[in-house]
Amino acid sequence: MADHRSRRRTLRATALATALTIGVTTVGIATTPAAAAPAGCVPFGTAQLPPGPASTGGRTGLAAFPTYRGTHAPVRIDLRSNHTQFNRYWEFALVDAQLLTRPRSATSGWRVVPLPGCLRGNIVAISVDDDELVGVGRSGWIYTMDNVTNGPVLWNRTSAWGSPLWLGSGRTLPDGRVGGWALSVTSPTNNRVYADIAGRVHPSGSAKMTMIPALTGDGSRITYADPWLPNDDSYEIGSPLGGRFRSVALSAAASTTFVMNRYGDMYTRTFDFDSSGSDSVFFRYSWEPQTGKPSAATLTQEYVDRSTAAVQLPAPGWTHQPKITGEITSAITVFSLGPGVEDRELRVEGRRNGRNGYWRKHIHSPSWVFVETDAPLLGRPIANSAGDRSAFTLAPPKPWNLTASLPSRRTLVDGQLLIDIGLPYSVVDPRSLDQLGMHAAPSEYRLAVTHFDPAVTTRDAVVIAPGGRRIPVLLHTADGMRMTPSLPGLTSTPRHLVGAIEIPKQAFAHRAGDPALRRFVATWMRGKPIAPITLSATTHDLVVR
Repeated sequence: MADHRSRRRTLRATALATALTIGVTTVGIATTPAAAAPAGCVPFGTAQLPPGPASTGGRTGLAAFPTYRGTHAPVRIDLRSNHTQFNRYWEFALVDAQLLTRPRSATSGWRVVPLPGCLRGNIVAISVDDDELVGVGRSGWIYTMDNVTNGPVLWNRTSAWGSPLWLGSGRTLPDGRVGGWALSVTSPTNNRVYADIAGRVHPSGSAKMTMIPALTGDGSRITYADPWLPNDDSYEIGSPLGGRFRSVALSAAASTTFVMNRYGDMYTRTFDFDSSGSDSVFFRYSWEPQTGKPSAATLTQEYVDRSTAAVQLPAPGWTHQPKITGEITSAITVFSLGPGVEDRELRVEGRRNGRNGYWRKHIHSPSWVFVETDAPLLGRPIANSAGDRSAFTLAPPKPWNLTASLPSRRTLVDGQLLIDIGLPYSVVDPRSLDQLGMHAAPSEYRLAVTHFDPAVTTRDAVVIAPGGRRIPVLLHTADGMRMTPSLPGLTSTPRHLVGAIEIPKQAFAHRAGDPALRRFVATWMRGKPIAPITLSATTHDLVVR
């Protein structure tokens, strides 16, 4: 016990020394009263016109940057933090209110990135992924620098963020906690593809998937800001364990989010608005297996050619990563190793045998390897338990218990038809169908779901058959596409989702011995194990079509 306390004191002391050395703030991002708008000197930039030039790692323009003459720059950068960042070609550090850069292969020679007057001395945190860098100002506003996988001559900035089409007036971080947010970018140059829940590979498209996931509130919510979506806190990545896992640290890269709780339990998930089922304007999805269909070569082919495989839903869930046996801190990092499906490396700062460094592994590797660096520690000490404590600090379940009549299968428009006709169904709220006079008579079945969290992808539910028989089912959902800002969670204003009802595999295989289940499958499910639906939910009611 004495040795354990001594190690914890050493970790704390080293982290404090690091904070003093490189100026790491230990409080939230917003250090001055929030301004009504971002600084106005960088209204437009090439980030708003994706995808931009191919990544070359060129250095044209670097020689024009002033040489950094100070003494506080880090010697090496192995981890991504609010003040130290890297991509495949460049390193960045925020030191003495200046943004520094050098080639990734360099060991010295930092240069100062010239910033427009309204940003000079205003940036207090940074995050880099792929070809973009975001800096957060003192009032929490986000500024984006584009083309940072090319020479500095192409680097440029914008304060714009949000709908429509990255032309919104700007965005602040949902929650400015240190180590609780990160930029994530999937580009056609540096990542190119992603995999659906069946492991099938899909092209990411000619544009980019950009977002900033951020821990919010008690750490059980992961709100994400997307530059093409309304500037609100309503879009979320449902956290592990049914949305109740409380994280204290987050990193993200190439649509992969990496989180850790106070006991060192870690999870990763590859998730983006586009790949998760919400963007039916540009992507084609299916809840049914795509067995026998080839992957499309391009996103356009995938959308138009229905002989190719659609993105199979639901979106892939969280992967529980193996525990680290040793001392760790809250400084965690995930980054892309290059083009390919989930070719990511995870890093967690820590100590071993009195030496500072980090633990590393490929995202799919079963074990961690320690790398000694003797660099000052960036993170806070973590009470890393030997066993799994993922469930020790769960947030309370959501209070929303909802029921809805399942519509008659004789209705004109239902979830299956919206998919079949190729309509951008993720923008069609079922209540709007009723307003247009396309009502659906109720069937003899009702759907009931307790503690409904709209951010969660899959949860248990029941179908109540005539006579009261309760049939266990899985209720899958994905967010609808909202055109205007909304509040998080459920409110009195209807929230649109797309989804599916699925019979668990074993129950479906043995349905012949269950008359009520057999009848439900034969009639309402149309003989299939999964049936698409579209939903509209408030705090007190649920409409299903």
